[in-house]
Amino acid sequence: MRKALLFALMMTLCLSLAGCGGETAEKQETEELQMKFQNLSAATVEAELTCHYGDEVRTYTLRCSYTPEESTVEVLAPEDLAGISATLTGEALTLQYDGILLDAGTYSGTEISPMWAVPSMLRAMGQGYPLETGREALGETECLRVTFEMTSSDGGKQYTAVWFDENGIPLQGEITLEETVVYTAVLTQFTAEETDHGTITEEDLGGD
Repeated sequence: MRKALLFALMMTLCLSLAGCGGETAEKQETEELQMKFQNLSAATVEAELTCHYGDEVRTYTLRCSYTPEESTVEVLAPEDLAGISATLTGEALTLQYDGILLDAGTYSGTEISPMWAVPSMLRAMGQGYPLETGREALGETECLRVTFEMTSSDGGKQYTAVWFDENGIPLQGEITLEETVVYTAVLTQFTAEETDHGTITEEDLGGD
């Protein structure tokens, strides 16, 4: 009986240590990824963005040219909105297309445009607090999933979950505001440059 109890205790200790080792590895990997995105000087991203609000769902194809200071986002699809572009500086968004407003609903009385989603996701990867990390499959791809917490100027909380592949490439992001998933972005192309460190990567993730 004593041997059986000792074996059980040893197995419990080994499993606990293995779990701690996994958490430590994920934490270290997250820190290294975040360091890269903190050093991000520019990125070009194409994404299929799904907007969830109320009972309505809308989908857009977007191209984002990102820098930490300013980003430009262009609508590629749907066809009737193609050509709309916007400039995002900090939290200020300026839409540019004959006064047409691309609206993604209202949260906390703040009008939120889908043009804001991809630059916000990139900013969260470099500046957000990594609240949760873990392994999770995205289709057939094993990913590191990190949830970043950001606080807006009005004190509101934004949570951005990002799935990274084994090379540290973001494949998908999900933005939650007020406990509601507002945006899901599936990245189809991603190119990024680090300050003084050359190109992080250039990937075609399945886009045309």
